[in-house]
Amino acid sequence: MSLVRSIGRLLPERLTAPVAERLLDGRTPTEPALERVIGELVKPGWSCADVGAHRGVATAHLAAAVGPSGRVFAFEAHPSNARKLKKRMPDRPADVVVENLAISDGSSATLELYAGRFKRSAEWTVAPRTAARPLLSVPAASLDDYFAEGPPLDLVKIDVEGAEPQVLAGMTRILNEVRPAVFIEFHDEVGWGGRRHLLAAGYDLFDASDGRRLSASDERVYHCLALPASESPSSQRDAD
Repeated sequence: MSLVRSIGRLLPERLTAPVAERLLDGRTPTEPALERVIGELVKPGWSCADVGAHRGVATAHLAAAVGPSGRVFAFEAHPSNARKLKKRMPDRPADVVVENLAISDGSSATLELYAGRFKRSAEWTVAPRTAARPLLSVPAASLDDYFAEGPPLDLVKIDVEGAEPQVLAGMTRILNEVRPAVFIEFHDEVGWGGRRHLLAAGYDLFDASDGRRLSASDERVYHCLALPASESPSSQRDAD
């Protein structure tokens, strides 16, 4: 568990939203597992998608890794986050495209957005965890539709606060035909169920924190790396 999330568990319920936001906003470092995956896997010239980009911490890491010849597509559902993300990206070495879109399964052109704890900027989601009422509507799309005629993707990072199944359902063509690496945060058991889309497309799943290969029956891990079976470390060892 990252330091940021550990701190989040200790925050008293009475803590006001502005104070929590200053403690736990987009200026915090990326989780170590994601930093390690980007550093070891992403190559110059790659095209990457950052789904749930928030204010661009992971986007900036991806941009540095892919370099001037690469591209990063950053998708952020909340308009305020997207505006702040755009302001951070002009000095990045890669071509960064910022889209104010909620990425989902493509069944609707708009989706309702719900606030997280303390209305924190990092926790807005289209998958409410409580009976909270939605606070705004945002444009939505699937990755399959967005990249229907676009460049191939080499890596997709997904951090969508519980809407993982919808995002994965909306990229089945990409999973089966393009076959990028996928780094995904599974926030709850409902989200963990979405891994069926990865397994059905012939991906091997790994705990990104320790590299352990996961079976279909394993309990949920928070940081998961999914690789096409022919490219996974275990498959390469078998080929040798």
